[in-house]
Amino acid sequence: MPVSSPPEPATRVGGMRCRAVVHTLAEPTARGPVSRVARLRAQAPLVPRPTGASGFEPYVRRDPSAVRVTLSTGAAGPIGGDHYELEVVVGAGSTLVLREVSATLVLPGPHGDTSRTLVRVRVEEGATFVWVPEPLIVAHRCSHEHDVRIDLSADSRLFVREELVLGRHGEPPGDLRAQLRVRREGAPLMAQSLQLGPGADGYAGAAVLGPHRGVGTAVVVEPDGHGIGAASTQDATATMPLDRTALQVSALGEDALQLRRRMDAALAGCGPAWGSPTADRWSAVPR
Repeated sequence: MPVSSPPEPATRVGGMRCRAVVHTLAEPTARGPVSRVARLRAQAPLVPRPTGASGFEPYVRRDPSAVRVTLSTGAAGPIGGDHYELEVVVGAGSTLVLREVSATLVLPGPHGDTSRTLVRVRVEEGATFVWVPEPLIVAHRCSHEHDVRIDLSADSRLFVREELVLGRHGEPPGDLRAQLRVRREGAPLMAQSLQLGPGADGYAGAAVLGPHRGVGTAVVVEPDGHGIGAASTQDATATMPLDRTALQVSALGEDALQLRRRMDAALAGCGPAWGSPTADRWSAVPR
């Protein structure tokens, strides 16, 4: 008897499906290679747009040869039943800084279905990918799957930082299943899976979030090992070398602001290449 494939996740009637694609490449010039956008396509409501340098840029520091793309959404959500997919390819020797215009608020749909965001990234030889998304906020009664998969080459550089917040101010959270996986040359480098919200047994216990509503993770990959130091813990944060070339920073916060402060301070402790200029100001504020 033939074995059937597992069913696709259920989606509500009329659930929105959209896909965005961002590809970059390095173009040789008389002054050296310059990164440019090779492909930029999207389906509403995902809207990626080339932008200029702004704010803090780990690694890049306003390098004029880097490409900057900002992702915005043209509608609320995702809401229950919606499926968003983002594909990013950072071509060999190029540099991409990917940002978002605002936080993503995940909302429940009328039929109680699960929404899903899938992000697939490939960083090719000698390329650099810096991704600093805004917080993902999981509203009351929603159910959301957030899946990020990053594939690196042997000499790729990476900075990715994500902040997950359970519920808006003063409201109970929804359910979130979040995965962040990084592979280098096909071999696992880092894999993290979180199940949070009222549908996850024990998520509010001392072994998971306790009284906190926010959890943040940053992954730094530097092929020459520069700035990858020893493990440390303080103020509900942990800095953990994955090997001599890669580092993971994790933090908890009682709200989005406290989480941001702790992530900034922990990354500043890893060196000036990773830490936000606001970290010194945060360090003087009670946590």
